[in-house]
Amino acid sequence: MRGIINIVIGVVFIIGGLSGNLVMKGTHSGGALAVLGGVLCLLGLYRLARSA
Repeated sequence: MRGIINIVIGVVFIIGGLSGNLVMKGTHSGGALAVLGGVLCLLGLYRLARSA
């Protein structure tokens, strides 16, 4: 279940960062937030694969 939550949050970060509606606190960068979302998606996929 934790992997799915990471993937969902990651996708929200990617969409928000690339659209410019959300920015990473401290950097004011949407691109950095999108990168963080990608890392969260990869972590979620790893957790899903490990639990299967």
